[in-house]
Amino acid sequence: MDWRLQDYAKDAEETATELGLFASEIPQYRKDITGDIAELYAISSALQTLHEAIDRSRYGRAAAQVLKDLEVCLPSLGYTLDDVRGMFKNPKRKSKLPGAFPGTPQYAEMWEDGLADFKAQGISLPLRLEYYRTYLQGMYDELRGNDPGVEIDKIETRLKKLLKQQEPIDSYFSRLSLPTHSALRTPGPKPPRTPRPNIQSFSSFPLYGHGPPPPPPPPPLRTSRPSSQIYGGIGEVPIFVPPAAPSVPTSPTFSSASSQGMSSHSNDSGGPVAHWAMRIFDGRHPSTSFRTLGDITECLGRDEPRAIEMLGDDGFEKILELPLEAANVWLRLYCRFGDLRARILFLTMDPDGTRRRYCFPLTGLKIIRKDSCLQLCRVNRKDGGLDLWARLRFTLYERMVLFYNTAIALKHQDNSGMASGLEDLFDPENKERIEFSWQVLHALCAELY
Repeated sequence: MDWRLQDYAKDAEETATELGLFASEIPQYRKDITGDIAELYAISSALQTLHEAIDRSRYGRAAAQVLKDLEVCLPSLGYTLDDVRGMFKNPKRKSKLPGAFPGTPQYAEMWEDGLADFKAQGISLPLRLEYYRTYLQGMYDELRGNDPGVEIDKIETRLKKLLKQQEPIDSYFSRLSLPTHSALRTPGPKPPRTPRPNIQSFSSFPLYGHGPPPPPPPPPLRTSRPSSQIYGGIGEVPIFVPPAAPSVPTSPTFSSASSQGMSSHSNDSGGPVAHWAMRIFDGRHPSTSFRTLGDITECLGRDEPRAIEMLGDDGFEKILELPLEAANVWLRLYCRFGDLRARILFLTMDPDGTRRRYCFPLTGLKIIRKDSCLQLCRVNRKDGGLDLWARLRFTLYERMVLFYNTAIALKHQDNSGMASGLEDLFDPENKERIEFSWQVLHALCAELY
């Protein structure tokens, strides 16, 4: 197993974290910055999903082709991440652009200069992040034997041109020394690699009379370089990362200690921080695949072509985005922080390219698990029974649990309350109850004399 896809995923998350520190410094660009942050988290999620899929395929032919195709995307992504982290760290820019107070850099102008540099390379920052995400999702389709479409080829062509602009002259020749599948390139000394762990063999495996085929090379290494001077998917609308969710309203079914752990907090500058739901799918969990999968993901609700615009007009902010079914389906969770109303948005695309959008209040749905699926049911107004609104199929047990818990938490935070029959009852006979918790951010120790 090679962990470098995980390394890129971690770098994307760290870049998102660093970028978030400056969102409150330049409020006029906060929405754009937090949109880029969301794309970085989506890129991290796509990398982790691809890593898990390649691991399960045990480096077959499809995995070899995917790893070869990543030789353009990953280096370009690495350069972009380096540039984003360096936007606010360039000492030349800080000295030329004094801020409102002595010694305070003018972050707005630094951000504008950085965006201009990205655009001068040929592709703006938001668009290239969208390219990376779409391309990685296309590689996952290819790994599963599905045709990723001609759009992926167009993105790869643009990324190749971008990579030539990103690489300084002195690192061009060093790139030629990286492992390659092309016989036209001049071979050079191979860089040091992280050794892959030995995979234990079992007697039940078939024996090769001529020896097994060699494994494909790992994804390209991140290469360091000097700081440069510088709608592919369904979710095409820029999004805003809202502040942390307020504390869960206490009731007999909640513990006061756990509700306090969900309270909001601020950073040093007094600006908002990312919503807690954005940190749920960070990849820091085991990956247990379901042996058998349930029925395919689908939504039986009413298509709302203007659902995204209507959510924005009503003051809702997107707090979570999760791909399903090899990115053919996207789930979004929205929250309105004035009254904590919560919405779920189901996005999909028909084979002919028609986009479908379905939206519903979380408090109007009962979430029921069936095998590897979560069934989202609504009340039938005629007979009072439950009708299926959407079925969500998961391939990993942990991701299903995380989404279920996140949706339930938002549902119980909603101040509007739940309709009768839609309460989420776990095991009341055994006196089980719902409790919310969060990480300890500060610890205070006091001694009494």
